[in-house]
Amino acid sequence: MIMSQSEAFKAVPVLAVVVPCFNEQDVLPGTIETLGKVLGQLIERSVVAEDSFLCFVDDGSRDTSWDLIKNSGNHRVKGVKLSLNFGHQNALLAGLLSVMDRCDAAISIDADLQQDPWAMEAFIEKYVKGADVVFGVRRDRASDGIFKKLSARAFYRLMQLMGVNIIPDHADYRLLSRRAIGWLAQHKEPGLFLRAICMQLGLQTAIVHFDVSARMAGESKYSLSRMMSLGLNGITSFSVMPLRLIATLGVAIFFLSGILGFYVLWRTIFVGDVVPGWASTTLPIYFLGGIQILCLALIGEYVAQLLVTVKARPRYLVEEELF
Repeated sequence: MIMSQSEAFKAVPVLAVVVPCFNEQDVLPGTIETLGKVLGQLIERSVVAEDSFLCFVDDGSRDTSWDLIKNSGNHRVKGVKLSLNFGHQNALLAGLLSVMDRCDAAISIDADLQQDPWAMEAFIEKYVKGADVVFGVRRDRASDGIFKKLSARAFYRLMQLMGVNIIPDHADYRLLSRRAIGWLAQHKEPGLFLRAICMQLGLQTAIVHFDVSARMAGESKYSLSRMMSLGLNGITSFSVMPLRLIATLGVAIFFLSGILGFYVLWRTIFVGDVVPGWASTTLPIYFLGGIQILCLALIGEYVAQLLVTVKARPRYLVEEELF
């Protein structure tokens, strides 16, 4: 059923705040309290409807995260428990799809609350004015270390070079309308990269800038390997540029090999002083062998994506719901 613009947006929308969690027992008490205050103020001022709520998604935590969610004592706290750790993007999708029919709009935010939760009102203002997707973009990276700053800049620059359409310094702090979540649900690829998918929905978008603060407690669960995996998913899911680079490199090596072949033939026929050497034999072998292995590894990543897609296994499994 297609809703009109007036039907799709409410003056006082029902808001769901979706919070993916993985082993976040150290921060959850403070997160629940802070988000409860933010949501309570939005309700008191009629920015959002009375039946707005918080939805925490336990992504297979091995600590007491789910117990803290269930026993929060806050009637606005709802929850979804996944059977295993399916990853941040899948956990976020599970939360969004779980609340889709229970709200008019959903805002996703990390459990550590480094993203400013008080900026949610600005998200709602953009939504009420007609935006289906509102991206939260951090103002600066003053709170990051040198390595994280450089790696983040390199990541976004690489994505742009690969042709992936994403907004720099936007993570997963965003608002999606019910319509946007419904369109998002139609994307069935297993290697989710929501930052790029949400840019391709074709709906009206807006941007809200916010400040980043330090974690309240504990350590970030988004390790370097997880960030690299997310970036690789983004490239292989949204760009064929690496394959085109391989094709270009193959053509260049073909012509270079042809020129060298003609040179060796000319030396042999017209000069006659060709003496085979170790370097001239081994270096081309190492060079071409390295290029071939690199290209095969990259092609293997795309083949792996196809293999996972063809298997069509569920992206997440819900063990328990608290609504």
